Amino acid sequence: MFSGEESMRIRSALPREEMENVVADALDRLGAVKFTGRSRFRVRAGRFDSALANVTIDGELTKGRKDGEWNLTLFYQVKPSALCWVIAIVGFIFLLLGPLIFLAPNSTKNDVQRAVYRAARDAADGVEDEGERTKD
Repeated sequence: MFSGEESMRIRSALPREEMENVVADALDRLGAVKFTGRSRFRVRAGRFDSALANVTIDGELTKGRKDGEWNLTLFYQVKPSALCWVIAIVGFIFLLLGPLIFLAPNSTKNDVQRAVYRAARDAADGVEDEGERTKD
């Protein structure tokens, strides 16, 4: 119901395995990161789940067009839970206020959006800082 995307370009000459480790460490604030394929990963974002909202965060780490460049993209989705839908329907039938319950998942979406942006920025900063340290 509520979804978004955050993308960052990261400049680093690190190999893929090291990039995956750095990205996983940086995104740890969102949840446990598990790479599922060559470039895709999933974040278990249980800390954002509630009785009224379910959150999924997926991502992609791909090589950029130039050497030493990576693209990190995070996709997040916040869906109202079954309980949220029940409260909305019952509330609508009896009070015409039921749709207001969807403000809870919207609020969760705003929290997830801010956290995803910060985590992606931290990943980019961490990798680029690491690359500068290895040059010395």
